[in-house]
Amino acid sequence: MWGADEAIARVEDDVRRAQQRAERYPALQASIDAVRGSAVSIRRDLSVEVDAGGVLRDLRIADAALDRGGERVASEILELVAKATRTARAKTLEATTEIMGADDPIVATIAQQLEARNAADDAPAGGSRP
Repeated sequence: MWGADEAIARVEDDVRRAQQRAERYPALQASIDAVRGSAVSIRRDLSVEVDAGGVLRDLRIADAALDRGGERVASEILELVAKATRTARAKTLEATTEIMGADDPIVATIAQQLEARNAADDAPAGGSRP
């Protein structure tokens, strides 16, 4: 059991840590807003860019890519988006770790969420997803 002095010191420490975290949130949000992941096809005629959430922000298709046909190009684009999204997820975790510190609980939460999303992306089509 804690004495009154220990309990007060613990609460004060918790408040101090919460204030420090709150002060870091604007920098974290700005950093995450700036995250981009990109991927380019082997032939370099397709490229994509996504944000931290995997939302497509830029898509480039060279005329030469169209010679492969719509289905093939669509499939390649989806593969590139998946690759770029993984990159963006990794950058998001890096930024969060850098700003909040590796021991911050939000880092562990984000790492778990990104791992789950990556695993879901790897699941076979039609399979169960978490």
